[in-house]
Amino acid sequence: MEFIRKIVISATNKIVITIPDHFIGKRIEVLASEIEEDLLFEEQKIKRPFIVVNAKVERYKFDRDEANER
Repeated sequence: MEFIRKIVISATNKIVITIPDHFIGKRIEVLASEIEEDLLFEEQKIKRPFIVVNAKVERYKFDRDEANER
């Protein structure tokens, strides 16, 4: 089962969505719900890229065996 999720802020009471071609002729469900601001903020926070700042790795050596020790 395929899901399409899109979060929009509508300026009017109409929203147009485009569905994949393989949805044509099939029964589909469309849901609309208001999202709380906290949830919207959490989703945006997750999508931020991870950035390493001022990491000095010239002499760093990764030891796979040491990393996997239990």
